[in-house]
Amino acid sequence: MSDYLKRGNLLWEGSRMMLPEHKQAIRAQNEQEKRVDPPLLDQQELEELGIVAMESLSYTIPVHIVYWEDGFYRKIIAAVERVDQQQKRITCRESAEVSITIEISQLKSIERI
Repeated sequence: MSDYLKRGNLLWEGSRMMLPEHKQAIRAQNEQEKRVDPPLLDQQELEELGIVAMESLSYTIPVHIVYWEDGFYRKIIAAVERVDQQQKRITCRESAEVSITIEISQLKSIERI
C-alpha cells in the first residue's frame, strides 16, 4: 500500500475548522427548527379557557397558563386580572410588580392549580 492511502483522514483535516459565523448560523438554524406554530383552538376549547379564566378573575386564584410567543410556548403561574373581550386579550398578574397581557388567540391552555 502506498503512503497516500495510509494517511487516514489527513486529506480532509483542513476542513475541520469552524468559524464563529458558522457556529452562530448552526445555532440559529437549530433554534429555528425548535419553533412551533401558534395554537389553533376550536370554540369549545375557547369556552373552557374562558370559564377557568373567569373563575380566576372572580376569585383571584392563580392558574397555570401556557401561551405561544415568538414561536415558543411559555408557561406562567398567574392570576387573571382583566379580560378584555373587545380587544381579545387577558391581563395576568404574576407578582405584585409583574403583569402580562396575552392575546386570546395565543393561549394554549389555562388550568386550575
